[in-house]
Amino acid sequence: MRKTWFFSLLLMLALLAAAGPSMAAESSPLGKDVTLAIGMKFWFNTWQSAQGSNGAQQGTNVQSYISDSNVAFTPSISLKIKDFFVSTSFLGAPEYTFPEYSDTIVITSGPTTTAYTLNHKTTATRTESDTNIGWYVTPNLALTLGYKIVNLEITDKRSGTGLLSRTVIDKATYTGPTIGFIGSVPIGEGFGLYGNLALGKMDMEYQGGTTTYDADYVSTEIGVGYKEKSMPLSFTMGYRFQSIEQKLPSYQIGGPGTPISPDVTKGFTFGINLIF
Repeated sequence: MRKTWFFSLLLMLALLAAAGPSMAAESSPLGKDVTLAIGMKFWFNTWQSAQGSNGAQQGTNVQSYISDSNVAFTPSISLKIKDFFVSTSFLGAPEYTFPEYSDTIVITSGPTTTAYTLNHKTTATRTESDTNIGWYVTPNLALTLGYKIVNLEITDKRSGTGLLSRTVIDKATYTGPTIGFIGSVPIGEGFGLYGNLALGKMDMEYQGGTTTYDADYVSTEIGVGYKEKSMPLSFTMGYRFQSIEQKLPSYQIGGPGTPISPDVTKGFTFGINLIF
């Protein structure tokens, strides 16, 4: 994760140093120094998540699994006045399906100890909302402050010979402030390069739980954009990586230290924006 945000930071600095007008300067303003953009982005992604009840700690390890590919959709709206802007977006996706897996549990009843195989079928949903305010330090680089909310619901269907089948549903929420950068630079004929980076410290809670966990958040996207000159439209195509590392100090898994429960979504994006 550190390599990802470090690379993105280098990209931001490169964009800051780049010469030429910004891509945004070619938009059709709603009024003098005012621009409104309404967009939709599609994210073809996979989700790596810890499984099962409260992070799926099994034995001495945090177990994580990668979902089948999915398509998340993100409507957004942004209002820019001179060098300042405010934006908000919401991410939703169809249900994610994770690989089926099994683990062994040991049940002791009186003098008898029996090992059972427990099978898991796991699906999940997630939504995310982001609200940001920003300031264009240069025509090519903006600084942002924001607040992010991530809601997860993981459904784990458990069964096994000699065991009672049951369904466990975990609901978790991440919340916290973010700070970030947005950069772009034109490369000619309406095309340009863009990149963004956001970092944050978040709190995570399970529904019905009493413990709050710390989590480190990072999100970055790099890609190519195109601004249609004859119409108020722009298009983007890029690659996005997002990670939330949940710290689990209360578990003390495998001895001293703080284990990490990963939540990683990544994949290619395609976006379209209508600019007024």
